[in-house]
Amino acid sequence: MGNIYIKNLSLVLGEAIVLQEIEEFIPSGTVYYLLGKSGSGKSSLLKTIAGLQLVQKGEVIVGGKNILQFNQKEMLAYHCQCGFVFQNAALISNMSIEDNLTLFFRYNQNLSFKEAMKRIMPYVEMFQLQQELKLRPAALSMGEKMLVNIIRAIMHDPEYIFWDNPLANLDPVSKRKVKSLFQELKEKGKTMILVSDDVGFGMSVASRVGYLENGRLLFSGTPQEARQCTVEGLQSLCHQE
Repeated sequence: MGNIYIKNLSLVLGEAIVLQEIEEFIPSGTVYYLLGKSGSGKSSLLKTIAGLQLVQKGEVIVGGKNILQFNQKEMLAYHCQCGFVFQNAALISNMSIEDNLTLFFRYNQNLSFKEAMKRIMPYVEMFQLQQELKLRPAALSMGEKMLVNIIRAIMHDPEYIFWDNPLANLDPVSKRKVKSLFQELKEKGKTMILVSDDVGFGMSVASRVGYLENGRLLFSGTPQEARQCTVEGLQSLCHQE
């Protein structure tokens, strides 16, 4: 596993400045909790580090290589090392849930459908989604879609996991299961970047915290330092613990 080094990163979409000269270092094995109000650029930064969003300026160096200069083959190899929990689930609408989940193994690892199902079933059973496997995403609740989304992100044992508000729309039982799963992945030493409205959870699992405001990274430090920080917006969020 490699460190993540973000250098002078800027992103403009239309006339909107989304990210401004971001500089950050995330050591391998870190749980990095990214805080910020709605529209601060958190999801865009997540997607950029994961190689899902192109930027106009800067570098994202992962394991010593700038992923923003990868060709298609190199980016696919990087994506196979990553797992991304999308805020809107982003499931393929015309595929069943089992096809959504087995696609990675069949396409990237050339596994048979039966072999791929063996890989996903422990997670399906964990979240009690056996009855939903033959359904398409439209038939699922938002919470069920999020759980499928989480399974897809972690089932291939990725080195880097990006979580974009994973607890949204989950019932209390599912939230507890996801939090427990997150803790297990942390103990395995996964490098994870978390965006979550549940500040108490984020601060409890984080080894480092970053705070974005208007596309700028105004704070980077430990959870304890974040709680003592004088940046007004960060103070306000920390009080939600």
